[in-house]
Amino acid sequence: MQRLEYISRLLFTGLGFALFGIGGLLLSLTAFPLINLVVRNRERRARYAQWLVHKAFRLHVLYMTLLGVVAVDIVGAEKLETDRGTLIVSNHPSLIDVVLLISAMRRAQCIVKAQIWRNPFMRGVVTATGYIKNSDETEKLLEDCATVLQAGNNLIIFPEGSRTVPGQAMKLHRGVANIAIRARAPIRIVNIECVPPSLMKGQKWYEIPKVRSHFIVTVRGLIEIDSFIDDAERPIAARRLNAYLGELLMGGTGIGST
Repeated sequence: MQRLEYISRLLFTGLGFALFGIGGLLLSLTAFPLINLVVRNRERRARYAQWLVHKAFRLHVLYMTLLGVVAVDIVGAEKLETDRGTLIVSNHPSLIDVVLLISAMRRAQCIVKAQIWRNPFMRGVVTATGYIKNSDETEKLLEDCATVLQAGNNLIIFPEGSRTVPGQAMKLHRGVANIAIRARAPIRIVNIECVPPSLMKGQKWYEIPKVRSHFIVTVRGLIEIDSFIDDAERPIAARRLNAYLGELLMGGTGIGST
C-alpha cells in the first residue's frame, strides 16, 4: 500500500510539473494577449495578469493537495490578502515556495532570475505580470523594487538569493534591507517549513520523499522600518535591519501578529 502511494505521488508530481509549464504557455498565448488588446494602461494590465497568475497558482496548489502530492497549511493567509505596498520576506526551503505565496496574494510581484525570462513556458508570464528581472546592475534593481513598492504593489523576496540549504546557516543578502529602506516599505515576515524536505536545492523533481511532504507557511507580523532608520546612515541602518531579519527567518519571535 505504501509503495502504491509513493508511485502515485511520483506520477502526480511529474504531471504537476507538466501542467505548470503548459498552463504558463497557454496563459501567454491566450489570456495575456487578450488583456494587452483590451486594456491600454500598462499598470492595469499587470494587475490583471497578476490576478490571473494568483488564480492559476491557487488552482495548482489545489491540484497538489487533492491528489496527495503535498499537504499545505497557510497560517495567517488573510494578512497576505490585505497587504499593499509591502515587502514579503521569506525563507526558501523548496522550489514551490513562490507558488504557495502567490496563491495567497491577489497582487504580488517578485524578482525573477534571468533564465526564467528565456524559458518559453514562463517568459510570457513574467513579462505580463511586470515581474522584476534580476539584473546585474544593482542600483537599477534596487530602484525598480522601490518603484514597485511605492506604487502599492507587494514584492516577494527570498533574501538568501537561492533555496535554503538544510543544516546550513542562512546568509542574507543586504539588498532586501536596502530596498525596504529606500522605499520606506513595511516588511511582512513569512516562515516556510517543509517536513520532510522536498524539492530542495540540487534535487530533481522525481527525488520525492518516502512520505508526503507537509508545507506549513506561517505569516507573521509587520515590521515598520522607521525605528531602524532614525538618523542612522543607510549602510548602518541596512546592517541593523538585515541582522534582525536573519533572526526572524531563523525562527525568532520578535514581532507580533498584525
